[in-house]
Amino acid sequence: MSLQVFNQFANLARTEVIAQAVEKFNAASRGALVLSPGSAVGDFNQSAYYANIANLIRRRNKYGTGSVSATSISQLLEASVKVAAGTPPIEYEPTDWNWMMKNPEEAGAVIGQQLGVGQTQDMLNAAITALVAAFENVGATVVHDGTAGTITLAKLNSGATLFGDRSQAIAAWVMHSTQYHALVAAGLTNTERLFTFENVSIMQDAMGRPFIVTDSPSLVETDGVGAGIDKYSVLGLVPNGAVVEMNDDFSASVIDVHGSENLKRSYQAEWSFNLGLKGYTWDMTNGGKSPNDSALGTGTNWDKTASSVKDTAGVAVQVR
Repeated sequence: MSLQVFNQFANLARTEVIAQAVEKFNAASRGALVLSPGSAVGDFNQSAYYANIANLIRRRNKYGTGSVSATSISQLLEASVKVAAGTPPIEYEPTDWNWMMKNPEEAGAVIGQQLGVGQTQDMLNAAITALVAAFENVGATVVHDGTAGTITLAKLNSGATLFGDRSQAIAAWVMHSTQYHALVAAGLTNTERLFTFENVSIMQDAMGRPFIVTDSPSLVETDGVGAGIDKYSVLGLVPNGAVVEMNDDFSASVIDVHGSENLKRSYQAEWSFNLGLKGYTWDMTNGGKSPNDSALGTGTNWDKTASSVKDTAGVAVQVR
């Protein structure tokens, strides 16, 4: 089998896995975490939107003659950041497949399928990492401290209350499986499984808000109080709370590797995606270009630009 054909099988399998997962995920999550195609040019993708005009409505004195202070209309900038990703070299021996009387094309399909799963999980984890960091950096106005006890629906409601009269905008909850099962144990019933993809599940309760259940490491924090894992973050997100745009720049190479007892082939791929949070901008000076996970998870690299927290990505509820 030619290297070109192998690469084609790997990419077709990867594309099919991602396409199927993205469509179902976006629908089941009610658009709270969005995976979408994109083709961002450069290290950042900036967009402008109009800020809410301060003191837009006033009372006037029909019989008065005094002056009125002017207000102004202004634009705010949001910037998503381009994140580079790739695989290590993946080596295999083509003769292994002939030895097993299998078509070597199967190796390309295996790599492609696992790569499609891995890419999707990586993009979701990157978004969750950024959201947790951004919320914690803002503090109490978007973070409800519920660490005095275990998770309850009442605590989630307290988190949503941070959005005041816009609490209905919270479209979905993102939580660790430990917290989801704690809710079930506390008597949550009538759950409906909406979508399952590897280690990501989306379910909803009788209230209609879906639970996105994933064991993302960014949802867990050890804060030094007590033993073991101390604190979990549950994220309440609005539609388009986090948007991950998959840039059309996937590139892969397959080469023959000589010098070993048996002939080998090596596969390596790279790509990028843009990550943006609603109501926040990537700090291009502090955060810099091509960030790693540590930079994405640094709260000061995500600056809140929205005037009101009600116009941001959502809230966090911290529980034990």
